[in-house]
Amino acid sequence: MYLKEIETRPARGMTRIAFERLEDTGEAIPDILHLFRFKRRSTDHLVRFTEEVMRGPSPLSPGLRELIGAYFSKRNQYSFCRDAHAAAAAQFLGQELVDEVLCDPENSRLDAAHKELFRYIGKLAENAASVTASDIDQLKEAGWSEEAIYDALTVAAVFRFYNTWNGGAGVQNMTPADYVHSGKVLRTLGYCMDFKLRRLFRITANTLLSMVRSS
Repeated sequence: MYLKEIETRPARGMTRIAFERLEDTGEAIPDILHLFRFKRRSTDHLVRFTEEVMRGPSPLSPGLRELIGAYFSKRNQYSFCRDAHAAAAAQFLGQELVDEVLCDPENSRLDAAHKELFRYIGKLAENAASVTASDIDQLKEAGWSEEAIYDALTVAAVFRFYNTWNGGAGVQNMTPADYVHSGKVLRTLGYCMDFKLRRLFRITANTLLSMVRSS
């Protein structure tokens, strides 16, 4: 990460304990966590907002929202968010479908309605100012409600922020194995990053369960 003073500042409290547990089990500490633990008065609101956008009630499933984030990030040419959220989407939707959509949604197994939705997401990534009323009309004709369109738009907007925030700070890519682990964490724990005792217990429990299953 480019912001070395923020990256290397000592972790405190439950965050320090959580980081130690991750290190003890050989798991990577994603650079983005250093951004979240700095200026917590701001980022605590960001965490809650992201959790609601990605896991709150919506006509769009959590897996679809993860796939939208990955696809938007790919079109926006930002690999960290693409890979991290492709791994999360695969936990919900399966790796083959995710790979197909990221490669070429038009020739993927998506139905016509979902292809129309991803055309809209692609247009948002390319130039949101180019979206017109006819684009929304096409989405509605394909069967999408205004709530679904609103939620897809909000996911795309959130990822525009994260692509910029992470890219500008120099958040580094992870190994394929670490992305897979991150995807599992996003599925089981969502976007809560407060490292309070309950989350720390769940991180530890999930790690122990993974060790048991692999033994």
